[in-house]
Amino acid sequence: MRYAFSTLGLPGTPLARSAALAAGHGYDGLELRAHPEEPLHPQSPPGDRTAGLRTLHRAGVGVLGVAGYTRVAAPGGDEPVLGELRSLVRLAADLEAPYVRVFPGG
Repeated sequence: MRYAFSTLGLPGTPLARSAALAAGHGYDGLELRAHPEEPLHPQSPPGDRTAGLRTLHRAGVGVLGVAGYTRVAAPGGDEPVLGELRSLVRLAADLEAPYVRVFPGG
């Protein structure tokens, strides 16, 4: 069985440190908190995403999922929500993550 932990409990921690913690404690992966104050988030440029993936691979850690902040149940139109979801899915794809997690916000 494979294990991962979320970086929700490590706000602002550099990616290399989170990856080292995961690898050092026998975890196979991370769920990355995708908030603008984190090392990787939907607005991260392609170079940062590539460097982040390299950092994770060097540590022997994968990304289980990306935890985003899209307000999926918020009132209003669908297009802003869909745009945010697309950005999260692109980030997950760039990080080879099979999952995206969102939190209800309505």
